[in-house]
Amino acid sequence: MDSNSSHSDWNLAVLNDELRSRAIRSLKALKAHLESQGDHHEAIYLIIDTKTPTSSDLDLVPRIIPLPHAKDSYENLKIMLITKDPVTTYRTPLEQKGAPTEDVFGEIVSMKKFKQFASNPKQIKKLYYEYDLLLADHRVYRLLPSLIGRSLFFKNNKKLPLMIQMAKPSPDAQLVKSKKSTKMKDERVEPDYVLRQLKKIAKSTTFVPSTGTCLSIVIGYSDFKLRQLIENMDAILEYLTSPKFKPVGGVIKKGLAGIEDLHLKTSESVSLPVMEKKKNEAV
Repeated sequence: MDSNSSHSDWNLAVLNDELRSRAIRSLKALKAHLESQGDHHEAIYLIIDTKTPTSSDLDLVPRIIPLPHAKDSYENLKIMLITKDPVTTYRTPLEQKGAPTEDVFGEIVSMKKFKQFASNPKQIKKLYYEYDLLLADHRVYRLLPSLIGRSLFFKNNKKLPLMIQMAKPSPDAQLVKSKKSTKMKDERVEPDYVLRQLKKIAKSTTFVPSTGTCLSIVIGYSDFKLRQLIENMDAILEYLTSPKFKPVGGVIKKGLAGIEDLHLKTSESVSLPVMEKKKNEAV
């Protein structure tokens, strides 16, 4: 077992020996329970209770946290892409034969079409369960929060849409004239650049700053090795507590001292402790 090997070479920046040992104990218990139920690929969540909120305002924009051990692969995800209108400008180069993204997307829709989906509660619920990942062109992304409103995407922020760019930003980009105005626009589509972004997104995990004091972040799956889960957990904690990751990261002030409790759980299990300051102070 990897947990019985030497821990001296583990790549950890935040977790000390005691916290690592507690995390291993909790992960072993979660894995044993899932294996007894026949489940081998369940998401494992790190629950972080902070002393103060990580956002002063309601936030619906997920932040990406790179992980040392890839959380997912884009090949295993069913993905919807939302683009500007007209959708054919973007769909054609992304889906044409031989393109790096030829078979990547389950569906590519325009913002106009997505608005129709969003106006129908049954349809938006169907999208939530049908797709693993929603991506949106950065030029239309700002419109999404008001569209998804109080839907399941809002209630469970694990599937909030993520932003993507159709082409690598360049001051030398060839601009074209819009049909509906005289404004010059960048309508480039670079499938290889889109795919590179998608690979990074799939490998990473995400979090959304909260006006409350609780964050829930996927560290990996139950079929990951213990070391992989621990190193991912450590990378998440470093990203959230270290000022070097600001302004996107570093949202928990004072490092670990800004955290009240740490727990690990699956979607159906009880929360198992890693750090419980409140209990320790009460004893």
